[in-house]
Amino acid sequence: MKYIFFLLVSFILIQNTYAKNPVESPTFDDILKEIIKDEKYIFDDINIKIKVPLFADNPIQVPIFVDAKAIKNAKKLIIFTDLNPIPKVIDMDLVNLLPIVSLNIKVAQETPIRALVLDDKGVWHIGSNNIKSFGGGCSVSSVASSDTNFDKLLGKTKGNIFKTDGVYRLKTSIFHPMETGLVFGNSEFYINKITIKADNQILAKIDAYSSISENPRFIFETLVESKDYKIEFFDIDGNKFNMDIK
Repeated sequence: MKYIFFLLVSFILIQNTYAKNPVESPTFDDILKEIIKDEKYIFDDINIKIKVPLFADNPIQVPIFVDAKAIKNAKKLIIFTDLNPIPKVIDMDLVNLLPIVSLNIKVAQETPIRALVLDDKGVWHIGSNNIKSFGGGCSVSSVASSDTNFDKLLGKTKGNIFKTDGVYRLKTSIFHPMETGLVFGNSEFYINKITIKADNQILAKIDAYSSISENPRFIFETLVESKDYKIEFFDIDGNKFNMDIK
């Protein structure tokens, strides 16, 4: 009986793995292979919801919202765009965060967007959507870097916390240009690491990429209560910016 059950589960996984990609693109397979290698995956737009604008009028600030809370005990959440010159957006080792995130990104053109969520069985779930835009957002200099008070504003943070039905929602923003380095004369300069803590307990370790919009704003959620949430931002120049949310 156990053998039959195993065969059935394996068959379902294989069928789902090779199910039709809901938003096809020429780069999807290569990007996915680079990120998860040969690990198992399924397309899962039922349990992963990606909200994007009907049309992204401003390609340097495209709001996205990913909700995969239906996948219990999720281990990782990765977001990438198929047709951006810098595909990866964020790579979250969830630890004690829920698989949900809100942020703004840049898009170079109309592109599929994917959210990969690793469950506690070692299977990746892939949610998909499509961002419609005229593009050009990845090859524009940031407005922040031209601010006359740039040196004083760099790394300035804001944050707040909200509690709803036992869930603690952390809202945070930081002043940073998030330069891609794709504009002639502008070097890469972006936040690449984020650590979130509740007191001294780590809630998440996050890798961030320059495809995130300048002056990034994030929303995270956790079930862990704390009187002092700490967020540490690191950029590729070695700067560290600390904030407390109480």
